[in-house]
Amino acid sequence: MPMFKRGCVVLLLISAAACGLPSGPSSTSATSGSVDGTWVGTTSDNLVAAGNIRATISQSGASLSGTWASTNSSNTNGGMLSGSVNGSSVSVTLTPSIPTTCPLSVTATVNGSQMSGTYASVSCTVAVKGSITLTKQ
Repeated sequence: MPMFKRGCVVLLLISAAACGLPSGPSSTSATSGSVDGTWVGTTSDNLVAAGNIRATISQSGASLSGTWASTNSSNTNGGMLSGSVNGSSVSVTLTPSIPTTCPLSVTATVNGSQMSGTYASVSCTVAVKGSITLTKQ
């Protein structure tokens, strides 16, 4: 009789495994959301106050690349962007095409067609910190 019980337990475990336990990667593992496309929005910082920004992002897996352009009350700027996405978290560096302008590090969160976060100058004598809000077009 003990052999019969052991066989039933083994059969029950095999049945449970076949009926819904994930066989691939864990559903809680981080995946990269899609941010590929054109995003437009506004910026606000401690140096020039409000501005407008447009970013065109290409995504390959978790890697991001593309271009950006911004305007505010004191200048127009633009250049290349590079970074990564992990789930809803986006981290990019905006590298200006004007050599005397400091790069910006952006950390943002994507929620559907909205992206919002903060940015700060990198390796710069002028500390720029601000917020960014974008909508996917």
